[in-house]
Amino acid sequence: MATRLDKKKVWDGLAYWWERGLLLRSETPSYEAVEVFKGRRGYRKNTRAYYLYLLKTGDKESFQVKGQKFVAFSEECKDSRGARDTSKAQMIINYLSEHSDKAFFSSDVAKALADQGVKPRDVMATVRRYGDSVYVRGYRTDQRQTPFKEGYLLTWIGDGKPREETLAEAIQRTDIVLDKRSSANPVVERIHQIRDIVIESTKLRDLVGVQFLQAELGCTENEADKAVDRAMQLYPDIKEVKLFNAYRYLYHASMAEEDLAAARQMKENYIRVVKGRDNRVGHNWEAVPEWFIDTFTTGARFWTQQHKTDGETRREQAAERGG
Repeated sequence: MATRLDKKKVWDGLAYWWERGLLLRSETPSYEAVEVFKGRRGYRKNTRAYYLYLLKTGDKESFQVKGQKFVAFSEECKDSRGARDTSKAQMIINYLSEHSDKAFFSSDVAKALADQGVKPRDVMATVRRYGDSVYVRGYRTDQRQTPFKEGYLLTWIGDGKPREETLAEAIQRTDIVLDKRSSANPVVERIHQIRDIVIESTKLRDLVGVQFLQAELGCTENEADKAVDRAMQLYPDIKEVKLFNAYRYLYHASMAEEDLAAARQMKENYIRVVKGRDNRVGHNWEAVPEWFIDTFTTGARFWTQQHKTDGETRREQAAERGG
């Protein structure tokens, strides 16, 4: 800004005088995130590295300023990026293009090239510069795309084929990788499982209860309820029926009316038997400590506690009467 020179000329000039002993340069580079406007493609975030310089005074070969060490020129301190025959960006692009039949997480690309000095931040910084040649896939929400646990999923697109065809092939390659792992978002994974279980049960002419889904998903009751609600929003062919106005069951829209009626009747009979038995077992367990205290304790006093609301009692009575 002070010289109004081109940025590249400034960096070249500073490096030139550092090599000739006029300046001291920071031993390690500093990094900053830079937003670059790409027209219709919007803004792209890149990570840029730069060095700081000081005017050399006297014979000091190093100088310390606010925790930053400045050193004189030496072959050991030369930027390894300029000494490479192939830049890190080119190595990343070459790796993806040479394995164009596969898809990789960004962390896997960094691990494969780690012995050549490539770091995780280098991968995505390079990919954003070559956005037209690399397909990037992450977990998508309504507002943005975020990385998976292992980073963004990358695959080479290249040229030579129609754009629609190359994108379809890229999506297929990323699907293969995602099929081998659980979804980064557990809610999405639960929704897919719910749909599969509902379709399977419908083929068996049966209804699926939320308690059964909770056991299959291995989650809490609240998580199961949220996943069921979300699945019904995303897949309108998943239908719900409430038995005795209390117990939620799901089925697929392809189930015939007579099969639905038969399945509903069987579930109602099941609820009458099981819930009645559970109530009796619960009362028996309450009677055990009461008998024990009455028998072996003197001077004990009991207070009656209302365990159920009037609404719960009415639902149980309706279930026992058959609705």
